[in-house]
Amino acid sequence: MRVVELSETPAGAYCGRLLAGFGAAVTMVEGACGSAVRRQGPFREDVPDIEGGATHLHLNRRKGSIRLNLESAAGRRLLEGILSEADALVVDVPRRRWNDLGIDPSGVGARHPGLQVCTITPYGTAGPKSEWVGSELTLYAAGGYLRIGGEPDREPVKAWGEQGHIQAGLQAALGIVSALYADRGGQQIDTAIFEAVAFLLGGGYQHAWFRDREPKRNGARLVGFGPGHLYPSTIRPCLDGWVHAHCNNRYPEAMAVLFEEPRLAEEELVGSLMGRADEVDELMAPMLMRTARREIVKQAQELRIPFTEVLAPSEVMADADGHHASRDFWQTTAHPRGGDYLAPGPAVRFGRTAWVDGVAPRLGADNAHLGSAQDRVRWRRAGVA
Repeated sequence: MRVVELSETPAGAYCGRLLAGFGAAVTMVEGACGSAVRRQGPFREDVPDIEGGATHLHLNRRKGSIRLNLESAAGRRLLEGILSEADALVVDVPRRRWNDLGIDPSGVGARHPGLQVCTITPYGTAGPKSEWVGSELTLYAAGGYLRIGGEPDREPVKAWGEQGHIQAGLQAALGIVSALYADRGGQQIDTAIFEAVAFLLGGGYQHAWFRDREPKRNGARLVGFGPGHLYPSTIRPCLDGWVHAHCNNRYPEAMAVLFEEPRLAEEELVGSLMGRADEVDELMAPMLMRTARREIVKQAQELRIPFTEVLAPSEVMADADGHHASRDFWQTTAHPRGGDYLAPGPAVRFGRTAWVDGVAPRLGADNAHLGSAQDRVRWRRAGVA
């Protein structure tokens, strides 16, 4: 499968990353300064570098790169030639620029009837907000997720990173694969980032629908459930860090055994666990504060209570237990400026088809392979190289 990617955000880049991992030949078409993703850090020693930023090195692995000036007529003609040999096009460039760059989905689809055209936009290509712009923060809010993060008496808290864009990239990739399997010729796959965020909020929306109550921020606890709901499901401090504490839904009284606290098995308390969450936290606190997280997790899991450690990013990468290593997840990869760096491995594993990985391309790395010497002279005049 041949994919052309015109991306300026992690959404399109992650879509291409997934398709490349599945085995597709993905080529980024970039402007003179490269995709905006190249300018996202972190950078080695905090020195900006379009070839060495961590975001680029991760999201653009195993892709090709063609530098092309789409603001020129000649550049747009060259893009048409590239699209004529492609199976799918991924576009997350702002909608206001589509006509100027010659990438309006309807026009592209008409000129290339067999091409799957996937757009990733803030609010989709139809509807009253289709012309609106959006940032990761505003789309996170519009999708409903910002409503549930943080303490109830304070401002909402957004999750780290660009979760909305990454989830949109995932949905776009699945949409393209689905369109190819549908085998009905070229289709337009319309991915809205705010809907990708809303999709993550399934539990919250279901809660609002079935219980006729809006979900609300609840700190580290479950979102807006009634007093009789099971508890704990929360993050609590312990001797050397934090643990996620979650009761056994079938046998909540097992918490009394774990914490050597009979009160946690009393019918009055078990019948209203969420309603007495503060008391439950107080009953757990003495043992948690004198027990290391690894030990409390071990004891809990022996009782079939699903506790787990809360690890810092540095601890995840250190992989003290060797779990990631056993799955070949962290991969040592050559850095374009010398030396190596650790990169995340497969996003998914198949039983019969291997995930394919590689390195992120240098800007314009594939220009030299586009055609004859005469072609390259014309392309340089068009701003290709």
